[in-house]
Amino acid sequence: NVANSRRITETKGLLSLAKIVEKEVGELQYNCLMTLMEITAAAESSADLRRAAFKTNSPAAKAVIDQMLWIIKDVDSPILKIPAIQSIGSLARTFPARETRMIKPLVEKLGSSNQEVAITAVISLQKFVCPENFLCAEHSKNIIEYGAIPLLMKLIRNVEQQMQLQCLALLCYLSVNASNHQQLEQAKVLTVLEGAERLAGLQNMELRELVSKAIYQLSLYNAGSHSQMLSYVGP
Repeated sequence: NVANSRRITETKGLLSLAKIVEKEVGELQYNCLMTLMEITAAAESSADLRRAAFKTNSPAAKAVIDQMLWIIKDVDSPILKIPAIQSIGSLARTFPARETRMIKPLVEKLGSSNQEVAITAVISLQKFVCPENFLCAEHSKNIIEYGAIPLLMKLIRNVEQQMQLQCLALLCYLSVNASNHQQLEQAKVLTVLEGAERLAGLQNMELRELVSKAIYQLSLYNAGSHSQMLSYVGP
């Protein structure tokens, strides 16, 4: 609820919740973490709340993000990691391009042995690279350079079909936004997406269009780089 979230953020509630998450354990820590997750979800749907509560220079916002990153990186509990990962995803549109410290931990979680943690990381990363995020191109480049592609390709091979579709959406966004990145060509992402077009589960029209767009972008880049190589070789 945006109104309730606004009341909490206006009364220094964010900072108090972040401190409890840092210092407590057990049910109190979990409940405060879930409250923060609800507030970040409300901020995702309200630009006014995002601007008011999660400005980059806000000490309270920094405290919340620091605690979320601490849980993602250092706390060995999927029950805590999942809401922390969701919260970072909800705040994706608040981070400037130079702020990359939250991207590496999310990318690393693509390789988690817990599939729910891995897929939650996939969905959060989508929010950094979808068209609604003004910095999607910059974030895509950073995500690829932190090693997302091999982890994503492995995840696609090892998860059930519904989860595969989430992985495909992220792979497509990365391909559309950074089609000239060498890692995409090296990992044969184009071949994977061409195979995905024939998947029986690919009935979602929006995802089908996204896959087609990614294939088109990668094909254009591959054709361009191939003709460039031929011009170097000469007739």
